[in-house]
Amino acid sequence: MMDSTTRREVWDRRSGQGWATCVLAASLGLLVGCLLPQDDTLLDEPPRFMNRSPRIIESLVLPQEHIIQDFGGSRCELTFEVAVEDPDVDDRIKVHWFIDYSPQDPRGPYREIALTNNGEARRPDRGTLRINLASANAELSTPGQHLVEALVSDAELTDREPESQVVNLPDGGSIIDPGFVISYSWVVNTVQGDCR
Repeated sequence: MMDSTTRREVWDRRSGQGWATCVLAASLGLLVGCLLPQDDTLLDEPPRFMNRSPRIIESLVLPQEHIIQDFGGSRCELTFEVAVEDPDVDDRIKVHWFIDYSPQDPRGPYREIALTNNGEARRPDRGTLRINLASANAELSTPGQHLVEALVSDAELTDREPESQVVNLPDGGSIIDPGFVISYSWVVNTVQGDCR
């Protein structure tokens, strides 16, 4: 029979051997892991950035008020303007002007303006729409409320929705790069006046 001191010495030796075995196994595992071949596939080109949305600069919008009262009474001409910036400086930006758009009777834009691309985020020109009630067949001439909308897009629009692009990747896969459209609107209340 072993006394308690001898048992303790045997236990300590076994525990020490077990600990040493664990440390040795872990070290070998790390060494073996380093010997495995590494995948060193290089990209032909850096990953493509996804498209980002343009932005209407609200402080530069004209007119500043969203609701325009007494058009045709106190004034006969209105100028609507939106200034745009887009972090994707190569994007082609268009401003699509809609007047009294109705989903039940969808029509294309009243006017469409492509903004100049100067290689900077803020585009140098503005999407501008002028309405003069003194001209023949002027839009907004009918008394009542009218909705004027500026839709700013960095993609082609289909039924006022931006189209997305499929981008093929070097690995043979593909991703959908979305187009964006943002809008700004005004309500114009036209009244009977002496503009003609």
